[in-house]
Amino acid sequence: MISIIVPVYNEEKYLPQCLDSLVNQTYRDIEIICVNDGSTDGSLEILKRYAEKDERIKVVCQENQGVSESRNEGMQMAQGEWLMFVDSDDWLEQDCCERLMNVMNDYDLLIFSYIREFKSSSAPKHVFDDQPRLFEVADIDWLYERLIAPKGKDLKEPAKLDCLSTVWGKLYRTSTVKEYDIQFPSAKVTGTLEDMVFNGRYMNHVKRAYYIPDCLYHQQKTSSASMTYTYKPYLDKKWMHVFHEIEICSVAQDRPWITAALERRKALCLFGLGLNIVFSGKGCREEHRMLDDIVCSDWYKQAASHLDTRPMPLHWRCFYGAARRRCTWAVLLMVKVINVIINR
Repeated sequence: MISIIVPVYNEEKYLPQCLDSLVNQTYRDIEIICVNDGSTDGSLEILKRYAEKDERIKVVCQENQGVSESRNEGMQMAQGEWLMFVDSDDWLEQDCCERLMNVMNDYDLLIFSYIREFKSSSAPKHVFDDQPRLFEVADIDWLYERLIAPKGKDLKEPAKLDCLSTVWGKLYRTSTVKEYDIQFPSAKVTGTLEDMVFNGRYMNHVKRAYYIPDCLYHQQKTSSASMTYTYKPYLDKKWMHVFHEIEICSVAQDRPWITAALERRKALCLFGLGLNIVFSGKGCREEHRMLDDIVCSDWYKQAASHLDTRPMPLHWRCFYGAARRRCTWAVLLMVKVINVIINR
């Protein structure tokens, strides 16, 4: 059985589409655990209506705590052999679970591709390429490193930095999660990196993983939940805390290559931090001051000095070139330009 965990917070507009895609799965041996995180719209009523029609749907309510706490609550309830996470504004292909179970062997992790859904267009995104791929032994270390940050030719698409670190688009072994008490850290501590932390903790126990290129997950890019238009104070400090914790673990696990991956991640995170500042709505001068603090910081200068930007497209090379020269106004402009490019 597959346990599908759906954290729900104020998604009455998109929730029916999400739930329809789950209850109509061609693979029927599933349970759907919906955690209502203190919704103030009609989401709970929708959940109750669907639960009355399908006994596989379990609804649990909690005061608003956040997506991490919602997923942790869902994992405690999970009875299936496998775990899957679906955001309440997204949806699955109708045969998603069936196709996953058809290829499932003795893998600890299945990874599959997705489609970004905009208002008037769809954009398929392959996590790796369009061919299946088996990861075992040394390949697992490469997969773990790629989870933190790409390198070499994989840097040709910097916008795909987090395509592997999301928890949706994957199938996990429930026994591994419960045996090692793998949970999501609070977003209050991690900012927006709770998925990467969860996957990092899980990867410590993965022996074999398998990638199928099929685009089975639809990521909604037009809802307020999917578009990170909310300013998050102290995001840079929260991310640095996460990186520090990962580095401590890498030393304990004798994985020195993680340190180099983290340096790349620090450099690559400049765009996300810049975008967060743009969303602050504080005005150009204050945005410049906030971004300048990051661009001129010791941790960023050190990380950026080792980042190989040669595989990147021209606009990304210009972005990091401006950052290295500490031309903060140019960096701020490029943040806005690149955001338009990757979301058009």
